[in-house]
Amino acid sequence: MNARVTDWIYQAEVEYEPRPATAAYTAELSPDDLAWLFEEAERRNVSPSTVIQDLVSQARERSTPR
Repeated sequence: MNARVTDWIYQAEVEYEPRPATAAYTAELSPDDLAWLFEEAERRNVSPSTVIQDLVSQARERSTPR
């Protein structure tokens, strides 16, 4: 561990794995919707993004013809 990074970095073997594609969107929420989002995330003990992802998945399932 006393070696400089430059002493060993060129000898390192790196394995690359493709990362799944993601996208970020901005949405304006009303103060009431924003409060609900954060309360729901706290209730579930997850991030607000997880709540939004779940809602999108549910909406997509409902809109898919069977």
